[in-house]
Amino acid sequence: MAVRIFEVTETESARLTVLEPAPLRRRDARRIRQRYAILGILSLTLPFVAALCVLGVGH
Repeated sequence: MAVRIFEVTETESARLTVLEPAPLRRRDARRIRQRYAILGILSLTLPFVAALCVLGVGH
């Protein structure tokens, strides 16, 4: 269970603002890691695939 810190200096309870957001759930953190892993792999392989295409056309 996540504990959040609220601004409670105002008397209106409907206007509570979150000072510190809840930490990411495991599922969300895993999705973010997977997204960045896929982007990293694509950014490394795309130039090589493009170079092979250019060499194949030029050959």
